[in-house]
Amino acid sequence: MALLNPWALILLPVIYLPFWLKSRQGQMYSWLDLVPHDKFSDTANLILKAMTSLLLACIVIALASPRGPDQKINKIGQGAQTVMVIDRSVSMDHPFAGDASSGRAAEIKSAAARRLITRFIDSRPDDMMGVVGFTNSALYGAKITNNRDAIHAAINAATSSAINQTNIGAGVTQAVSLFDSIESSGSRAIILLSDGAGKISPRVKHKIKETLESRKLSLYWIVLREPDDISIFSASNSQFAEGSEPAPIELDKFFKSLRIKYKAYEADNPAALQSAIQDINTREKKKIQYSISIPGHDYSTDFIVIALFLSLLILIAKNLRVHSWQDA
Repeated sequence: MALLNPWALILLPVIYLPFWLKSRQGQMYSWLDLVPHDKFSDTANLILKAMTSLLLACIVIALASPRGPDQKINKIGQGAQTVMVIDRSVSMDHPFAGDASSGRAAEIKSAAARRLITRFIDSRPDDMMGVVGFTNSALYGAKITNNRDAIHAAINAATSSAINQTNIGAGVTQAVSLFDSIESSGSRAIILLSDGAGKISPRVKHKIKETLESRKLSLYWIVLREPDDISIFSASNSQFAEGSEPAPIELDKFFKSLRIKYKAYEADNPAALQSAIQDINTREKKKIQYSISIPGHDYSTDFIVIALFLSLLILIAKNLRVHSWQDA
């Protein structure tokens, strides 16, 4: 058993108060020999003091919040260990191009990402997921966990706006590091979601290559592009000289050169984004086994219930006492 608030035990001496304080209730007599000795009343008074002392002890122990030991349960399902790496640059708050003939802007890219990723998470109850956001640097969101509340909170934070920079290298390296603190179980993947790609230095490229290949991680890149952006799938990309390619094309070539399972997607509207996420959903479903922790029993509630029961007994006993001998 563990105590969450052990400092509360310094209040334990209050349990002696019922025996230390003298009661002034009852009748006053000038000569005590007039009053017969009442052994029953003395015993009842002692019992009431003991009950009051026990009541105070229960309250103090409840304040200390005693908890039982946590339990670990092994769980087997179909899923993957996944880290979502989400672009938090200001451009993610721009809408998709939408339909020019309608005169209305489409859904905001970050809002669409939040909505569809949340649906993706909810459709995979056996997955363990982590979250990393990035702008000019990596922003830790959540470790790899099966706690859905923590994952949803991290996704909501990672899809909010930040500053106008896109440091994908920092986001990917931070995502890879999350796998170091958890044992491998089945499929492991990184899902990179961005609407652009900054330049990555040779040093960072070497680190990404070394860590991704050594850990045998799969990588999926979803590019949220606008109609005027260069497509990484365009046949004309071969016209660019080595080292002069636009950042998205250079990054795509780098990912393709790695000895890992890699696939890129482009989405210029929410429907295309949903299609990409659904494709990843079908690819990353293997047998997964992991353990979950169940918090130990909270004994503070039990002590509060005991304290309430003792309070009721004391109240009843106090109202049953004889107040006067006048009618005797």
